[in-house]
Amino acid sequence: MRENLLYSLGKNIFNFASKKVVLFFLIFAVFILSLISLTNVYTYPRFSAYTGDKCIDCHISPTGGSMRNQFGLNYARTELQMDYLEKYSKKVKFNPELNKSISVGGDIRIANVNDQIPNAPTMSTFLAMEGDLYINANLNDYVNVFISPGIQLPNIPTKPQVYGMVSNLPLSIYFKAGRFVPNYGINIPEHRAYQRIDFLSTPYAADAGFEIGLTPGILTFNVALFNGLNTEFFDSDRKKMFVANADVMLSGKENKVNVDIGTSFYNNPYDIFDPLSGTKINAFTHAYSGFTKIGIMKYVALLGEVDFRENSISGVMHRGLYGFGELDVKIVKGFELRTQYEYRDPNRDVSGDRSTRVSVGGAVFPLIGLEFEAMFRFINDDILPNTNEYQGMLHFYF
Repeated sequence: MRENLLYSLGKNIFNFASKKVVLFFLIFAVFILSLISLTNVYTYPRFSAYTGDKCIDCHISPTGGSMRNQFGLNYARTELQMDYLEKYSKKVKFNPELNKSISVGGDIRIANVNDQIPNAPTMSTFLAMEGDLYINANLNDYVNVFISPGIQLPNIPTKPQVYGMVSNLPLSIYFKAGRFVPNYGINIPEHRAYQRIDFLSTPYAADAGFEIGLTPGILTFNVALFNGLNTEFFDSDRKKMFVANADVMLSGKENKVNVDIGTSFYNNPYDIFDPLSGTKINAFTHAYSGFTKIGIMKYVALLGEVDFRENSISGVMHRGLYGFGELDVKIVKGFELRTQYEYRDPNRDVSGDRSTRVSVGGAVFPLIGLEFEAMFRFINDDILPNTNEYQGMLHFYF
């Protein structure tokens, strides 16, 4: 089993990743490591841009997302909730630690979605978007186990995250094995973002595999091997998905200006069954991204990501281009204005298949553990009718 995993990893790196990509990662890693000795600054994407913190500073997982650690909860307490409502939360101080070894957390998201589609009835519905309970057990100073059971959606197999992790090693090296979301691009919470749903099939992106990474100083770097996209629970395809990610966070004096620059790559070879010939067909998907997170004066956050995808089935290649940009502005403590721009061209070698989506709105954090977000989205599509959409989201977290 170990030899098969090493064989798959080596084959993915050297046979499928181009020489330019490998060379780029080597140069990038050397450059980053050289910066670690120059400064020691340390990330939820827009929050990390505001503060200059890394994902591991606020979350149990080194790559961010899902359960928050004590530092992340303290950030919510001191930096998110509105000042004039703070007196209502002082009487009760919630402690997620059940004991010295076991802690809990959770996220519940309820959405109201209204779509206005030309020549069609307006859709209006409430959706239970998320219902996750997090349990983390620190077995000792180096080993922890994370379990995240979630709600079961009708006729849709959910993929809760479960993994064990070894961490607190020299150079902040960690090893994670189980089922979790591949670390590709900016891990934004909007699972319907074009690059997230097309590249990772979010929100059902969790996959079985392992990840090795290190997070010393300003650097975050990790590589991972998964069963891959387009696979069932029992994956009979020997081909595996290889993912690599690297980014560096640079901060100015007192974190008034923070700039995070990173890149991601994944290679996902797989076989598909052709019902006409009764044989398997070779296919693969390559994805490359460059991204940045910029924070200015702790009140403005800029996020940007550009993605390239190559998808080949039986020698027929589709080359896609995707873009994502976000601007967040803190008006006062607990209230943000937000705007996003998304671009999708699944096959840039042909015309007439592009989509853009512009979103404007805001988010309010009245009390600890409570967020309300309202977004208006304007969708322009070359194939489908143009759509206007309103989405209100109520988010409870701890």
